[in-house]
Amino acid sequence: MTDLLTLHSLTKSVREPDGSVRQIFDSLDFVMGSEERSVALLGRSGSGKTTLLRVLAGLDARYDGEYVFQGVVLPKRLDPLADHRRTHIGLVAQSYDLLDDFTVERNVLFGARGLEHPERRTREALAVVGLEGMGKKPVTKLSGGEAQRVAIARAIVKRPTLLLADEPTGALDEDTEGDILALFDSLQEAGTSFIIATHSPRVAAACHRRVTVKDHRLLELEDAP
Repeated sequence: MTDLLTLHSLTKSVREPDGSVRQIFDSLDFVMGSEERSVALLGRSGSGKTTLLRVLAGLDARYDGEYVFQGVVLPKRLDPLADHRRTHIGLVAQSYDLLDDFTVERNVLFGARGLEHPERRTREALAVVGLEGMGKKPVTKLSGGEAQRVAIARAIVKRPTLLLADEPTGALDEDTEGDILALFDSLQEAGTSFIIATHSPRVAAACHRRVTVKDHRLLELEDAP
């Protein structure tokens, strides 16, 4: 069976403002099987977790090595990577990245652009995250947990194969974090795979597999953090 994604010898450096070069990844390898439902991505701040999510999302093509998604080697060009992202990838950021002058419904519709029946798909996505009937509410009136659910609804409205989440519960209290984890569980049961960058031991323990960015590579963690 074809793996969901594979990274072969991913190598990436960035030039700092002072002109020095900082190595982020050095021959990093990673495989996520087609049946895997959740991977926690751990590591210290600045270790490269967000950078790795950007590569996986097709937002960063400036690397050496190979990125294979469902058996297809992805080109390092932003236009085809954007097509890949629209077809396969959902993104959830810690800061929610909602459009403040839009309602809940219009924020999710923004993610439904290009889909058939976008209004229906938006209503379905809001129902999945427990926000049915809240489409007309301004996002500025939402709680943190509600705002995160809108961000998740926008990410899943196109029914992605893989959802990438960057510290999705970092700004939430413990009870709301539990609600979001329960929602993630239900989405995984429906067939969506997750890679979640997190500092939360609770989020990491809820994932089926844990890896950490260390010494510019990914290392497997056998035990819950």
